[in-house]
Amino acid sequence: MHALDHPSDAIPPPTMDPRMGVDGEDLYLEVVLNGTATERLMHFTRRGQTLCAKAADLRGLGFVLPPGADMQCLLDIQGLRYSYDVGQQRVTIDVPNGRLDLPRRILNQPERSATKASSGTGLLLNYDIYAAHGDGQGNVSGLAELRAFSENMGVLSNTSLTRRYQDADGSWHGTSVRLDTQWRLSFPDSSTVVTVGDTFTGYTSWSRATRIGGVAIGTDFALQPYRVTTPLPQFFGEATAPSSVELYVDGIRQYTGKVPAGPFQLTAVPAVDQSGQAQVVLTDALGRTSTVTFPFYAARQLLRAGLNDWSVELGTVREAYGINSFDYGDDPVGSGTWRRGMTDQLTLESHAEAGAGRSTAGLGAVWNPFGAGVVNASYAASRNGGAQYGAGFSWSGRYMNFSLDTLRSNARYRDVASSYGAPPPRESDRALIGFNVRESSFGANYVRLRNPGEAASRYAGLFVLRNLSRGISINASMNQNLDVHADRSFFLGLTWALDERTTYTASAQRDRDQTFGTLDANHPIEGDGGFGWHVQGRSGEAAGGLGEVGWLGNHGQLTMGASTIGPSSYTYADANGALVLMGGHAFTARRIDDAFALVSTEGAPDIPVLLENRRTGVTDSNGLLLVSRLNAWQDNRLAIDPIDLPADERVQRVDSVVAPADRSGVIVRFPVTRVRAALATLVEPDGTPLALGSMVDTGRGEPAIVGYDGQAYLDNLKGSTMLIVTRPDGTRCTTELIYPDHARDLPQLGPLPCRPSP
Repeated sequence: MHALDHPSDAIPPPTMDPRMGVDGEDLYLEVVLNGTATERLMHFTRRGQTLCAKAADLRGLGFVLPPGADMQCLLDIQGLRYSYDVGQQRVTIDVPNGRLDLPRRILNQPERSATKASSGTGLLLNYDIYAAHGDGQGNVSGLAELRAFSENMGVLSNTSLTRRYQDADGSWHGTSVRLDTQWRLSFPDSSTVVTVGDTFTGYTSWSRATRIGGVAIGTDFALQPYRVTTPLPQFFGEATAPSSVELYVDGIRQYTGKVPAGPFQLTAVPAVDQSGQAQVVLTDALGRTSTVTFPFYAARQLLRAGLNDWSVELGTVREAYGINSFDYGDDPVGSGTWRRGMTDQLTLESHAEAGAGRSTAGLGAVWNPFGAGVVNASYAASRNGGAQYGAGFSWSGRYMNFSLDTLRSNARYRDVASSYGAPPPRESDRALIGFNVRESSFGANYVRLRNPGEAASRYAGLFVLRNLSRGISINASMNQNLDVHADRSFFLGLTWALDERTTYTASAQRDRDQTFGTLDANHPIEGDGGFGWHVQGRSGEAAGGLGEVGWLGNHGQLTMGASTIGPSSYTYADANGALVLMGGHAFTARRIDDAFALVSTEGAPDIPVLLENRRTGVTDSNGLLLVSRLNAWQDNRLAIDPIDLPADERVQRVDSVVAPADRSGVIVRFPVTRVRAALATLVEPDGTPLALGSMVDTGRGEPAIVGYDGQAYLDNLKGSTMLIVTRPDGTRCTTELIYPDHARDLPQLGPLPCRPSP
């Protein structure tokens, strides 16, 4: 008998589960580790009542396993518990954190990347024109800043001051002086800036800056505004199970979030430089709460560990600034400054300069020992045995602050600036202590200064500020020359903030043997624009008063006023703003000290534009609006409000985040396009409306749906469009739509008879 005669014997029956290998059952399971879903599938082998996995896969989950093992069964790991959910194909594993090496989670990370900076090409002229007339004489002055900018080309700027004035016989005279001219090129990826032209040398707290004309290159952290440059207090903890985390700084909640099981790092960001306390509250899924309190001291004088701040300058000293336009020294000077965060508690400083027959070099340190305030020290030497040394200590707490510093030099110490002006002080001492108790602040200060060849002068002062109820505050101060008894001044002031904008002030002051009194009412202009006013009355030898009104709009600011001081009276007016040439158009704007944007809606007029969710204006007849209050290098959110757009216009996007480059402008486009749209009424040959839900195919885009009364909204239409309609029962009909040549908004066309398709 042949096997084919017994079909049942042709294929032998299975002797094992096809999923079973020689080592056990193969499973691919979702893994939940210590209450946290890992969102990964892992291969396990089921051997009897235990699950085993490759050691490499378990290490990938964070397990710490002895070397050499290729497979590891879960029950062989000490302290591990697991459950296998057959229906969900999931394994839940609980294991002590000590047997895991999990990555540290970073919470409340203060740093973030900024939007890539961009710039358009254009010209900008800031102007400030002031005119006054009094006692038969007049004067007019104008301050101008001309700025040119382009993508990847930096900013070229020039400032100048022009003045016209009358002398006693009524003759007019005029002067004009150039102030600063420079080209500045920024490299935000490395926080580096190159400046060619008028600039300053670098400096530290124990050296002096010098105005030069030349080349400077160095660090500018403003190019990375979201980079943290100072050490921040950090808490390192570990959660045994998924938990919620809350951070309180001086009693104010600063962060709340979730953390999985494992180690985590939480950063506190104090609002001011001071000592304080932070609390971390950890609450697990069972409601169990643990609280950890740790003290901190924040100091912006310190650099974060590993961070460098440096600059190098070479040029000639600028002389008679504001008087002569091109007066520079003959000798070249150079300087270099370098600061580095050695640790989060120690920052080292160095500075060297040479030129004009002089040279100095010095070292300094800023240290935060054990969170107990900031200690600084410095030593610098110059040619011919000159030396300067300084030291200081400062501490700022919630209720008290204190600082003490001194800087001294011998008679031979001279820096580069000494060749063009006064030498450094021989002795400079300062001390300050202040207290904050409830609604009051008070304290005392002391200053001692001695310049070369002069006697020392010493001053001491007291101050107090008290906030009363209903927006009323009182402040008083006293300053006394400790070397001249008659040199004494007192001040007493009472301020009443009527609302968020209007403030009334009454004050009295005595300076030596003169007494003054002032009544003042002020209603400043809001940043968004509008009107403001200021009225003041004075008593004493300079008795008189002033009154002025001002207005700020998107095209500039205007202020007018009149003042009387003793026997003299004068009137004045000031106008400031900006002229911008960009994108082939000219604009007037308020003064632009930083960056700006040109918003374009591609020709759509009267579209509201928002900056940081606040309305800032509407587009003009060309669909353009200049928005002047942007921050360079930072994220600025611009948007348009399309609610008033006609029904036949479409917008591709309604908001955008931009980061203009240094003092430049960027074009932000919100394309608004007009579409040929219509509301068509479709009917059967007998005039009854087409069935509700019929589909209309125009051959351009998605089909439209027929609504009540046979109406359908159609867009992207041509002059003549064949409509193919499919009724709900599947039958079809066709009709032709003719779009009017001069249609506006949303024309209503029809009724259009739809005839059966051939």
